[in-house]
Amino acid sequence: MHSLLPDCLHLRDISATPGPKKSPPLIEKVPMANLMGIEGEKALLAIGFTKQLVSMGHQACGAFELWNYPTFLRDLVVQDINIHDRPDHVLHDAVLNGDRERNIARYNDSRRALLLIPISKWKNLTDDDEVIQALDEMYGHDVEELDLLVGLMAEKKIEGFAISETAFVVFLLMATW
Repeated sequence: MHSLLPDCLHLRDISATPGPKKSPPLIEKVPMANLMGIEGEKALLAIGFTKQLVSMGHQACGAFELWNYPTFLRDLVVQDINIHDRPDHVLHDAVLNGDRERNIARYNDSRRALLLIPISKWKNLTDDDEVIQALDEMYGHDVEELDLLVGLMAEKKIEGFAISETAFVVFLLMATW
């Protein structure tokens, strides 16, 4: 879900009258990198919880698609529990490796579990030749190895929707459970 994060938090003036689009006026764009770690916690405390929530509620999020990874997370130096930097720890690699270590089902296994038809070739997943080439380089021709998160981001979107068929079915199941 990292692809939903913006690179900046658009802080709004919650004491002002909302403008014509019903959004409070923009005060400042705060880079998300400034809101991370110990210093980020201090900054967030200074901003205040209500202003954070209102500001996030009036800000568009990112899109569920490949290569849409927030810039600030690409350079993020993760810290361990003792607040020591871990420059060897790359977040987006850790997400995929963590999914594999926790035995998160691969894309096709997930589709089968949802009673959806699994893909048999990359063209079933996407019409984007650049994506197909990248998947081929990463996974070869073995569509069964496709990680769930990568598959969800690469999958064709339902016309008129921001999400794919697999994500939509998961959403429906969660919403009706």
